[in-house]
Amino acid sequence: MSKSHHSLFTALEIFLLAFAVGCTTVRVPEARQKSEVIALAEKFRSLSPQVDSAEAERTADAAIRYPLQLARQYHATRPAVVNNVLINAGIHERGLCFQWADDLTAKLMTLHLRTLELHRGVAKLGTKHEHSCVVVTASGRNFTNGLALDAWRYAGRLHWSSVLTDEYAWQEVDLIPSYQAELRAAAEKLAAQPQ
Repeated sequence: MSKSHHSLFTALEIFLLAFAVGCTTVRVPEARQKSEVIALAEKFRSLSPQVDSAEAERTADAAIRYPLQLARQYHATRPAVVNNVLINAGIHERGLCFQWADDLTAKLMTLHLRTLELHRGVAKLGTKHEHSCVVVTASGRNFTNGLALDAWRYAGRLHWSSVLTDEYAWQEVDLIPSYQAELRAAAEKLAAQPQ
């Protein structure tokens, strides 16, 4: 079998695998989105009495709704690991965990948070199973007291939990200045787009 035929055959196998396991972009009814926004906003408010209630609600709204928009843009499929295979095979362009975390971070940066802070959480750092998320804390509070926001896990339907109780052992990583600059530029680009 030639190399091009092998690549085509592999791509066809991946497509059939994705189709067979019922991989589709996640859809969440509006009523469910609203209830998730309310629940997450309450979790943000519980991080500290100093968390502004309106800021918590705006942050929760963006954190719930934006990953669903990204799922459509990414053509994300479930389960997320299949989506990774499609990306690594060159069928999808985006949707690896760090890309979800980057894009969600940029979106949340457009909110110009004052009473909440954004951090990068990574589990299994330096391994082939490395996983990234956004962690939100109250301003000035420790990373371990935050909420892990993982948009990758359910291909756009946000999973959130306490950093300390999540199934992943999250650790905080400092993003290098050039990476932070890329996220700021992405946030500025998002803020400039019509809503």
